Amino acid sequence: MIQTLEWTDSGVRFIDQTKLPTEEAYVTCQTYQEVADVIRNMIVRGAPAIGVAAAMGIALGVKNSRAEAIGELKTRIR
Repeated sequence: MIQTLEWTDSGVRFIDQTKLPTEEAYVTCQTYQEVADVIRNMIVRGAPAIGVAAAMGIALGVKNSRAEAIGELKTRIR
């Protein structure tokens, strides 16, 4: 079974649904901005997958944040 998206050590990995069914290609995102582009460009499709992708984008944003305190992190997340 092909994974639509998955969390990896390199970032969030998506199957590029714009290439299906003729090609199996993947896109790996390391920032929340890249995840947002994947959603906007319909590389990931379907409401459940988009929801999970958005949550993973938030997780990347938190992981990559330079905030030093929880209050600062909350402000940056908003």
